[in-house]
Amino acid sequence: MATGAVTLLIQIGVALALPPVQWEINLRLYLQMLAALALLLATGIFAYRVAATVTLGYGVDRNGFYILWLGNRTVISLAHIESLEIGVRMTENVGSLVRSIGYYYGSVHLPDGRVIQRFTTLPLVQSLILHTTGGSFAISPENLENFVLELEQRRRIGVIQQIPSGTESGRLFSYAFWEDRVVWASLLAAMGLSLLLVGWLAAIYSGLPAMIDLRADAAGMASTLRPRHQILFLPLASIAILLINSGFGMSLYSRTPAGARLLQVASALVQILFAVAILTIVI
Repeated sequence: MATGAVTLLIQIGVALALPPVQWEINLRLYLQMLAALALLLATGIFAYRVAATVTLGYGVDRNGFYILWLGNRTVISLAHIESLEIGVRMTENVGSLVRSIGYYYGSVHLPDGRVIQRFTTLPLVQSLILHTTGGSFAISPENLENFVLELEQRRRIGVIQQIPSGTESGRLFSYAFWEDRVVWASLLAAMGLSLLLVGWLAAIYSGLPAMIDLRADAAGMASTLRPRHQILFLPLASIAILLINSGFGMSLYSRTPAGARLLQVASALVQILFAVAILTIVI
């Protein structure tokens, strides 16, 4: 995927290396850009999966059991563990299969209504299942028998102090931001509008005159004629605003979730304003 993305980006770079007046902007180039972006996104997702697999580990002490990956930590109080089970069978759906490539993660629902959070490199039928008062967790310790013996021994000894169960996210990834429905809806709307706008411009670009009116005077007459390639800067500016707002949103979300959401909603509105501006110029 990374090789495919680089290959497409080189082709796009060659096409855009010409002077702007000679750019051949068309749907073919636009589809190449879309394919390169999709491959880069998929490469990033799988790189995250590889890093999560490599850093996946487990720990246990007198008070709790810990699942570690990429600087994140899930804490399970030993006092909350009710039972252990080796392997459960379930029917895999498409979503579960996609989240099972190399590293099994995410929640799965069993026919009996139980929900299991997977932090394992093995199928559920081979994983160790920890049933707790708050849910179930699938793990895959390297030495299963020794791990079970040590965990049961620590449970029999008893905890020294009660610790809260939950997930502590590392600073590298803002999971809460990306899991927020308002943020997701706003980002999808903004990105969708941007891609539609750029695609529409690519489709009509060859039919635009060499010089276009980017500004008009009070009487509506053309006051500033510019080469047609400059109209491409408008959607690029809107995409830049979207990326900047996303970055600020991630940094602000832990302190002011409402402010982070407003930034993403503003990004979607900005795309609409830029689209209106481009339509006014072109039509």
